[in-house]
Amino acid sequence: MTNNDIQTLVDKYLAGATSPQEELQLAAALQQQAELPAEWQAVSLMLGELTQGEAEYDAIIASRQPASGKPSAMLIALRFISSAAAIYLIGLFIWLQLQPAPKAQMAYTPKVEQSQPAPQPAYCTEGTPREILMCYIEHRKAQPDTYKQLKQMNYENQ
Repeated sequence: MTNNDIQTLVDKYLAGATSPQEELQLAAALQQQAELPAEWQAVSLMLGELTQGEAEYDAIIASRQPASGKPSAMLIALRFISSAAAIYLIGLFIWLQLQPAPKAQMAYTPKVEQSQPAPQPAYCTEGTPREILMCYIEHRKAQPDTYKQLKQMNYENQ
């Protein structure tokens, strides 16, 4: 802004015909000047700290704004990550709310005879993984009732 433009705004301000936007322009122009004439110093004091503070704030904000209006890639990535995290947390909250309530314990639980745990059999411990698997399958076929007994005990305890 040239000195003539500033003088025009000063005259208009002293006449009381400036708008708030023009006062901000005048305050910003007066802040940018290295040496102010006495008349302009008086106008600067009349504008007050608030108007000068607003002009300084506007200058700072204008210098911080990026040249283009598009958000940066980092900002887009952060928005995407935060949105995904929010959706995940909401889904987790809803899923936890839909979990069934635990079943009540029975007052009486029948005692099941427990003998000492069977020692690990010496069979099915050596050989290739396929041989160990085949040995295990043959052993399970030889004792088909074990699974049924466990299933029956589990059903009775529920």
